[in-house]
Amino acid sequence: MHKRYIDMLICPSCHNELIWNIEDEDEDRIINGNAVCPSCKSVYEIRNEIAVFLTNDLSRNDLWKHGESELERYLGENPDIYDKLMNIPEGEMNGADYWFKASYFESKNDFKTSSGMFKNAYKKIYTQDYIDGWKSQIDFIVNNIKSDRPIIDIASGKGYLVEKLLKERKNYVVATDFSPTVLERNKEYYKYKGLYDKLSLISFDARKTPFKDNSIEILTSNMGLQNIECPGEVIKEMNRITKGTFMSVMFFIDKEDKIHMDLFNKYGNAAYVTRSNAVDTFKKAGWNVNIANSFLANIMPTPEGKILKGASIDGFPIADTKIEFCVIQATK
Repeated sequence: MHKRYIDMLICPSCHNELIWNIEDEDEDRIINGNAVCPSCKSVYEIRNEIAVFLTNDLSRNDLWKHGESELERYLGENPDIYDKLMNIPEGEMNGADYWFKASYFESKNDFKTSSGMFKNAYKKIYTQDYIDGWKSQIDFIVNNIKSDRPIIDIASGKGYLVEKLLKERKNYVVATDFSPTVLERNKEYYKYKGLYDKLSLISFDARKTPFKDNSIEILTSNMGLQNIECPGEVIKEMNRITKGTFMSVMFFIDKEDKIHMDLFNKYGNAAYVTRSNAVDTFKKAGWNVNIANSFLANIMPTPEGKILKGASIDGFPIADTKIEFCVIQATK
């Protein structure tokens, strides 16, 4: 973690100041150490340059860790399936199998192989409308950042937006996620890409972030909000820590799309599922909202694996439909 962020950070549990104990460092970064809250006695570790500000009162279900270890375990226990996955010509593989093959190489830090495969996998998995609509939103955010202040990205996952920001902007960037596992992957990946110099990695739950009030000028997210529990709490927390602009890539469905409205109401997060729902969620948390760069996209269900039978990429959509990609621009 870059030292430049120390003055922006507080205890995520009680919002009091932290005492920093640095064990290993270089000119710019904390490599190993911890931050202690003298008020509530919480201790937050920085290990191998990744800061972890997860609190004890919230559950820790690291889906990235479970997913990667489960794939390796399954292929290790089923050598016939492993051999088939590795030896069938890539042109004959469907999108799901191809994606999971790329994921296996990535789990071995073979980013040279996995990067090219993931790029090709999108064309096997998603409609061209989906690809164009999503790319348009990422480009919109990158092109609408007007300051050179640090960018904090929420729920970064593998960091598709983060990568674009690091390539095309001069800003320092913080990739954040609930999962330390995916941030460990990101560290190795961005080093491989030659993009690590301006990147810091911080793990926390977006419902309880370690940032001071009004400390962030540029906040971004790439479809990450729609995967976080307790949306009202999250959007209020984003409002607390931001003094500038929050730009978030989102997608909406039509309220008349009953099959998918029922799906989100039952299993998903309905707070952002339609344009009106999302606007209401943001406004209730104190934001002024503008919907920008609307892009209507025809999409269809993603394929299931044929070699890895039943393995799937996305649970949405379950039928052909249309979605609206956009960027929510939120200001106070």
